[in-house]
Amino acid sequence: PAEELIEIGYRESLRQQGVIKYFGGKVEFMYRGFMDDCDIALLVHTSGSDKKGIGIGIGNNGCLTKNIHYEAVSSHAAAPHLGVNALYAANLGLSAANALRETFQEKDCIRFHPIITKGGGAVNAIPNDVRVESYVRGSSIEAIVQANSRINRALAASAAAMGANVHLQDFPGYSPLYNDKNLYQITVDVVKEAWGDDYIEEDHRWGTGCTDMGDVSCVMPAVQPSASGASGMGHGSDYRISDPENALVVSAQFQILMAEALLSSNAELGRKVIAEAKVLYPDKKDYFATMDKIFLDKKAVIQNEDGTITLDYQNI
Repeated sequence: PAEELIEIGYRESLRQQGVIKYFGGKVEFMYRGFMDDCDIALLVHTSGSDKKGIGIGIGNNGCLTKNIHYEAVSSHAAAPHLGVNALYAANLGLSAANALRETFQEKDCIRFHPIITKGGGAVNAIPNDVRVESYVRGSSIEAIVQANSRINRALAASAAAMGANVHLQDFPGYSPLYNDKNLYQITVDVVKEAWGDDYIEEDHRWGTGCTDMGDVSCVMPAVQPSASGASGMGHGSDYRISDPENALVVSAQFQILMAEALLSSNAELGRKVIAEAKVLYPDKKDYFATMDKIFLDKKAVIQNEDGTITLDYQNI
């Protein structure tokens, strides 16, 4: 399964067919029970760090994903008064959401970065069908949900103002990643012992990217360090492995050494990690119940044929 939350419309079509329920690979694995026998999770990501070695941070943002569909009335571009411009409604909605940015608190690390995936059919016709995709990222599920509710109101109110319809869809994305404190320290100790003090790069700042390893960290102690050796822009067409020795060989060696550290002496360290772990959802049923509350599929603004407007965005 793909890790990244892209092509949201396509993934939703798979969900509608019953092929998947969640968009993240590890989340779907958890849902299907493939990780029920796991007690501890370790993942090594590649990194484009200039410093050769292993890097580790305290954690990073989670996110939800969004489909935003503005529907309006097409007309010839020479007679725009006969139509309702869905692209203008979308632009107004994105501007309204942008006006909320100063109200987001730094501690919540909110990020909203929409793209228009369909902006119209022809340059000489008023657009009546405009599609937007986005994430809402944040440092906690609560912060994400609160920011998203305000963003949804801004998107919907803009449709109402322009005389357009809007259909909002929200889906669980990734939960914030909380690297387990004991696993963090074991990572540091293992790297220093094997490669020396200069080979570990610790970053105590909160990260604003997202990973489905965050969902795993909600139900069991987990850690996601990174191995340098990549270059180019993350998620860009120029991203590649430029140092296979560190990105692949050292990464594999490190994982073996971590397993040895956790399982040696009758798994003394591993048992300590499990006993002292503080996960958000000790029972994964509670985790999935929280995720399922994020799902939203609502026509928030409907322009009726009799000229009235149906508004349904008070509780979104």
